[in-house]
Amino acid sequence: MRAAKSSWALRSITEPPAGRLLLFARHGRTDWMQEGRYQGRSNPPLSAPGHEEARRLAESLRGQSLAAIYTSPLLRAYETACHVARVHPHVPFHADERLTEIGFGEWEGRTQAEIRATTPEALRRWKRDPGGMRFPGGETLGEARARLHEFLSALPEHGGPALVVTHAGIIRLAHLEADGRDIGCFRTIAVNPAGVTRLALARMAALSTSEPVE
Repeated sequence: MRAAKSSWALRSITEPPAGRLLLFARHGRTDWMQEGRYQGRSNPPLSAPGHEEARRLAESLRGQSLAAIYTSPLLRAYETACHVARVHPHVPFHADERLTEIGFGEWEGRTQAEIRATTPEALRRWKRDPGGMRFPGGETLGEARARLHEFLSALPEHGGPALVVTHAGIIRLAHLEADGRDIGCFRTIAVNPAGVTRLALARMAALSTSEPVE
């Protein structure tokens, strides 16, 4: 008989929370966000309003017990996480490539109006079927979700609450995972700059697989 394997699953917070508490926080605003430009893997820094949002996020978490801070290495997320680290100076701080934003490829730095003017059918496909879209020169939502799964699987089994500073796309995928919804619902989820989503990472025991004993 093979031993049962363990895996992790995200769950919406219950009372009391079941599993390890994860606080998913989006970074603060950038100038590109104000201009409506796709950011993806591009690396604009926080704007002045974005730094203020990050400072308010840090203050809101001052009384929160944290065992670790994880962040996307992209500048806008890293700067946001650093604001929190200043009020939690003794909490371990980790940058993780798996938390980077969805790769929008050739769309990065462009607005929807600019994309519509050159490749309107691609934009319509993104709005109709987000799960089936590969961004030109970028990735799919499924590939980004696989990165999120890898990150969650690598988290220590035991530990206190962790802050995960990342991007709107990754947080939307975490929401869908927790709610058990299809990836096609991706565009229906709103994620505010410097907003926090509280989810629980619960351990799920897989069924054992029996084999004949010889």
